[in-house]
Amino acid sequence: MTCALQVACLLGSWATASIAAGQPIEDFLKLKPNWPKLVGTSFRIEGRLATGAGTTLKLSKLPLLFISQTELPELSGADLVVEVVGRLQKGEAGVLEFELLSVKKIESDLERLNRLRVDLPRYDPGPWYDLGDWATNRVRFYESGRTVDQQLTENATELYRMALRKERTAIEKPNYTSLRALALKSEGYGLAGEFKLPLLYEAHFSTWDNIRSKASGKELANVAVRIAQELPDANKPSDEFEKELIAEWRKGPVSYYTNAPDSLRPQLHRLLYQQVMLESIEMDAAVDGKNGGDIATRLEEFIPELKTLASLYRQKELDWRISHVNDLSRVEALALKQELTVAGDEARADSIFRQWFRNIESELRKEGADGLVELASEYETLFDDGRMAVQLLLEADRVKPGSGYVEERLEAYGYARANGLWRPKDEIGSDGVSPIDRAIRDGRVIRGMTSAQVRRSLGPPDSVSRVLTSRDVLEYWVYGPSSGSRLSVRISRPIDRHEGIVRRIFDLPSR
Repeated sequence: MTCALQVACLLGSWATASIAAGQPIEDFLKLKPNWPKLVGTSFRIEGRLATGAGTTLKLSKLPLLFISQTELPELSGADLVVEVVGRLQKGEAGVLEFELLSVKKIESDLERLNRLRVDLPRYDPGPWYDLGDWATNRVRFYESGRTVDQQLTENATELYRMALRKERTAIEKPNYTSLRALALKSEGYGLAGEFKLPLLYEAHFSTWDNIRSKASGKELANVAVRIAQELPDANKPSDEFEKELIAEWRKGPVSYYTNAPDSLRPQLHRLLYQQVMLESIEMDAAVDGKNGGDIATRLEEFIPELKTLASLYRQKELDWRISHVNDLSRVEALALKQELTVAGDEARADSIFRQWFRNIESELRKEGADGLVELASEYETLFDDGRMAVQLLLEADRVKPGSGYVEERLEAYGYARANGLWRPKDEIGSDGVSPIDRAIRDGRVIRGMTSAQVRRSLGPPDSVSRVLTSRDVLEYWVYGPSSGSRLSVRISRPIDRHEGIVRRIFDLPSR
């Protein structure tokens, strides 16, 4: 079928239909480019009357003059709608006009809307949207600004409102996609203020409610992130919500939100985000509180207003660490001691740390003389307990006599062997202070000190160099002006030990 023939068929069909029922001016105007081809064709048209008197008539928005062979009946009334029947023709000057065969008053736009509204289906929203569109398009076409168009606009809005409600009711299994689509649809009908946020709120709550029994923490967190993106102020931390408000909200979050005043809604956005994110975080919480610190950190990052809950989780982990202190590593035990000390519970910190250390002491004692020497270093480093260190070194000497390392350590503490027994040297003053303790107190280094004691006395060195021999590691610690001295301290330690002892001290020349 050719294009020309298709147009002819279309025009013929329209003209035939127009005879049966009046077609609105809007549709007739769409044929304007083809009016010259339609001369002689009959039409039935309905529209608002512009003027009508004598034998001529005009319809609003239609640039055609309607001419009757007889006197027109009286046509009066505001916003009068008429139906005209006639045919297109060319006037004497060749200008298109409409030969008017008949004219009659028909129902007004408002009367038509009210008549059609009575028969709208109860559950199907489609016809409600359609009637609303008809009224809206009528207003847009005529652009009169008159009362009738204002009333049509109000009626259209109410039709859209009812259609949106019916469409929401028709959603049997609400989900994020369907509810969000309806929320965005409400914008196109000028009802976003009434529908958009409640529908989005329900969409996010439904998503959470539908997946929470089987979702992972990450999946729930994704829901919370989307809530923060789409609900105003959901990403803004607030004060902690009162327990009573949360309890009432939980009875029916969607209905609670729908009935809430606009001023409360931003807080309810935050509450929904908070509860979803909280659930996602707590899903990863260990029952025994072992990872309470990690949970608290995430709470502080994503829901900072839940300070009390974050503190509870930190306390849970602290309690777990205390109850499992024997399983902690050295670094973890020291961190626990420091944490309790900073919190002002120094006595408890020392007691728990010593509880942890008892296992270390037990294991080292099983290693014989070498373990006792290592244990002596631990007492020096961890507890600054020189007296216990000496007792352990003496015990190591009894278990395995003749160790040069042990002898040097005892000598550094001011002991000397006499008649096969170790006795304090005469240098030990009446105050009972050993040479090592006196040197540390004075900020000096002497032979026999351990690496840890050198650090206590002078602090960390400016530089360290190491030489590996077949039996041990030689370290040269250099101290410059920053320490108040210019020294090079040679420290020797067995390859299998962490602590070395000072063998020699060299004064460095001044620059």
